[in-house]
Amino acid sequence: MTRIGALALGASLLLADPAWPARRASFEDLIANLKSPNAATRQEAAAALGTSRRREAVAPLAALVRDPEPKVRMEVVRALRELRDLNGVPAIVTSMGDGDAKIREEAIGTLVEVLSESDRTGPVGRFLEMFSDQNDRAPVAPYTQVDPSVYRALATALRDEESDIREEAALALGILDGKPAVKELVAALQDPVAGVRGKAATAIGQIGTTEDGRALIPLLSDESAGVRNRALQALGVLRVKEAGPALRELYEQNRRKDAGLRALSCLSRIGDPAQADLFRELLQDPDLERRRLAIEGLGRVSDPSMLAAFKKDYQRERNDELKLAYSFALTLLGDRAFLDSIVLSLPSKTLGSRCRNYILEMGRDVLPDLYPYLNDPVAEVRAQLCDILSLLGDPDAISRLTPLISDPSPKVADRANRAVERLRARRAVTP
Repeated sequence: MTRIGALALGASLLLADPAWPARRASFEDLIANLKSPNAATRQEAAAALGTSRRREAVAPLAALVRDPEPKVRMEVVRALRELRDLNGVPAIVTSMGDGDAKIREEAIGTLVEVLSESDRTGPVGRFLEMFSDQNDRAPVAPYTQVDPSVYRALATALRDEESDIREEAALALGILDGKPAVKELVAALQDPVAGVRGKAATAIGQIGTTEDGRALIPLLSDESAGVRNRALQALGVLRVKEAGPALRELYEQNRRKDAGLRALSCLSRIGDPAQADLFRELLQDPDLERRRLAIEGLGRVSDPSMLAAFKKDYQRERNDELKLAYSFALTLLGDRAFLDSIVLSLPSKTLGSRCRNYILEMGRDVLPDLYPYLNDPVAEVRAQLCDILSLLGDPDAISRLTPLISDPSPKVADRANRAVERLRARRAVTP
């Protein structure tokens, strides 16, 4: 065969391969294919544009959110998720009103991924639940700009005919700091489906106020254990003191059961002075978990008369977990020297998470006492504090963190740099 013949044969084989044009399609060709009369071509073009990472693809993709073919509309939402461009949010919001429930669900997950800068693996519902349950308060960065249309669409979705979508809408509102929709979340506490009531309770705990939390008290007698548990968590986060009597009754009825321990945990977080007698009684309980909750509860009650007794108890205590609880309580009672034990335990694999939560709960009041530890010889302590200062959100911490961008530990340098950038972003949007 001649060389010319071989070339001709090769060209004919390529042209005969139906996949060849798709592999070689240019960006312009993909945009053109979005207008193809063939639904499969539009779907393939949308998928390819999603992986293109080109912002110019957002507008032509958005034009297809009302395509007559559901598979095309679904691929458009997925493509906008891949592009991660905020200009695509209005189109995603439109898709939340789609006639196909699967597309509405995909749109909710996509909104959360794009606006919270998170990555999803697996089903939408599982992603939202895991992401939500990891945070007491709305995890979305405070400088994230969420268009009001997002909240309106999610509030509408709380009345969707599909209960799964109602649940996911509630979780999304909690994640995205949907305070404008708290009224609708409170209404969702009456939903006939337990999962919706529970997810609405969680969302209220993440974005609501103590006043909003009062609507959760009736859920303590809900027929669903899952709803009751979510209500307990939210009531504790919001510190709803009005729930004290109902929680005390729930504890007394279930003293040695899991339900009783959950009720006690909630009471401890609320720090209601009316329950101080219970906490004092439990200081002698043989169960370490109940003793820990009692110590923390008394610390939150903030009765100065406990200071001297707690210092003695701290010195006599041999259990590390309880000593840490005493350190937390004593710091709340005004002796900042005990903050040292909490900060230095941040690297602990078993107690580090609790130490972090203790510091975040104490808030900005302890910032002056935290700054010296940015020079601690242990790199992990410095790194953890960078994260904590970022979450506490005081822009004045920027000047304290900036020197750590040159820290000899790459981990500390990266954490410091990230914290500084987040605090600057927060300052830029704070009035």
